[in-house]
Formats: sequence, structure tokens, C-alpha cells
Amino acid sequence: MKVFVLLCLVGVALSAPQQFSNKLENPEDTPEPYEFSLNVADDEFTNYQSRQESQDANGVVQGVYSFIAPNGIRYTTSYTADPVNGFQANTVEEQTNIEIKIPVHPPQPQGRS
Repeated sequence: MKVFVLLCLVGVALSAPQQFSNKLENPEDTPEPYEFSLNVADDEFTNYQSRQESQDANGVVQGVYSFIAPNGIRYTTSYTADPVNGFQANTVEEQTNIEIKIPVHPPQPQGRS
């Protein structure tokens, strides 16, 4: 009987709702400012893209990225993200005179039947 009561108590303890906290491990952490950028201009494969991004000490992220799609249109997206307004982006399309080169793969040898 004691074993039965003990097992019941263990079962009740294990089935109780778990308490989880959504608090940050270290709430006094502040965002670290950073910035980076990259640029790809590959004429051989007509691969053109760029990106810039930065974050200030308040955690506000600002950036812009662009690429040229196979139809020759450059898509440029500017964005801002912060704790108050969330993520906000704006994309602009710009026609270019770049003709995208689609790679052609050589024919594969046929296997014997």
C-alpha cells in the first residue's frame, strides 16, 4: 500500500504543470552595435547582388539588399527593424540593361541499354 501511495504521489508531481520563464538569461544585456556589407559583381555569370546592414546600441537594425533577377530587373529592398515597430521593408524594382547569362550544361553521355 505504501508503494502504491508513493507511486501516486510521484505521478501527481510529474504531471503538475511546469513553470517556465520567458525572461532573458541576462536582462541587462544591451544590443551590440555592428555593421557589415558585401558586394558581388560577377560579369562572367551575371551575378550581381549587394547587402549592407547595421545595428545601433538601441537594437535598431537598418539595411538594404539588392539583386538582379533573371528578367534583368534589379530588386532593392530597404528595411528597418526595432522593438517598437517590428520589421518594415520597402522594395523597389528598377529595369536594367543587363542580359542575364543562363548557364548551359554540356550534354551528358548516354548509358548503354
